[in-house]
Amino acid sequence: MSRVRRLFVPMALVLASQTMPPSTLAAQVKLGPADALALPPTDTGRVKIGAAAPDFTLATKGGAPLTLSSFRGKKAVVLVFYRGSWCPYCMKQLGELRTLLDGPLKQQAELLVISPDGDEGIQKAIDRISADGVQPDFTFLSDPAHAVIDRYGVLNPSGASRGLPHPTTLVIDRAGIVRWKDVQVDYKIRPANSAILGALKALPAR
Repeated sequence: MSRVRRLFVPMALVLASQTMPPSTLAAQVKLGPADALALPPTDTGRVKIGAAAPDFTLATKGGAPLTLSSFRGKKAVVLVFYRGSWCPYCMKQLGELRTLLDGPLKQQAELLVISPDGDEGIQKAIDRISADGVQPDFTFLSDPAHAVIDRYGVLNPSGASRGLPHPTTLVIDRAGIVRWKDVQVDYKIRPANSAILGALKALPAR
């Protein structure tokens, strides 16, 4: 192979990756937790305040992969686990979360929400919480195999066959450290936006 041909092939691969559909791209990325530890799926005390949030990559609606650690050094993250689009308590919470990051907080923090739902379920959730005409501006992530739910130790054992998480909210700082956490074993209870905002405002500016 000539030098010209050797140089051309990698460039062709780069150009192909730039036009690859998100679903194809996600299929080539290892989804789920980065460490893939074989831990019990229910251990709500596993992820501790002051410890690093376990890293993961999950697919967004449409299939594009998103990695938690991509926000390190850039933004804080509010990470929310919800049960699914069929859960009215989840839909109420997601509806309220639309107003969480108003004003300057939009530049300082990212809101990610995780459930076992696939694209169809995510779209149902979007439709239900935006019936008043206000669309959510946060990112939905799909964890159908509940690998990340299990890694964070928040699987609800009574709903294990469906991979349902205990409703959980974490505030993670720019360094990737968990600074605030709320896990509810009663699926009807969720933290108020004011509590999450208080945790965000308590984070160091840098």
